[in-house]
Amino acid sequence: MPSQFRSDEAAAWLQFAADDLDTARVLLGAMPPRVRQSLFHAQQAAEKSLKAFLIWQEQPFPLTHDLARLLRLCVSIDSGIAAGVEPALDLTQFAARFRYPGEDDVPSIEEAQLWVAAAAGVLDCVSICIAGDGTSG
Repeated sequence: MPSQFRSDEAAAWLQFAADDLDTARVLLGAMPPRVRQSLFHAQQAAEKSLKAFLIWQEQPFPLTHDLARLLRLCVSIDSGIAAGVEPALDLTQFAARFRYPGEDDVPSIEEAQLWVAAAAGVLDCVSICIAGDGTSG
């Protein structure tokens, strides 16, 4: 069981992830929808969720937006986490893809909704794992 400090820190990271997920949803519902910004926040929600898991496990993590790299670290602790995270791995592209003008291939609202749902799946998976004392099985 992690120390109280680590437990509180992991909870803070999960709250930031939940806030990013809420922001992604709000941006998709805006008129007009803000797909680019929504996908950035969806990626951030997934990233912060994985980092919360690593903090919970008292494991260091690199300063990276690469979800696959973070997942490899998580799987080295608990292989059961992979199933809930793998559908969201391609969110990594949205960490920087739309930050500046020039990228015109913006996904549709329907596609963005699927990406936001994938990010929600990561947050749910990590939350359940932590609630179950950090092990998924």
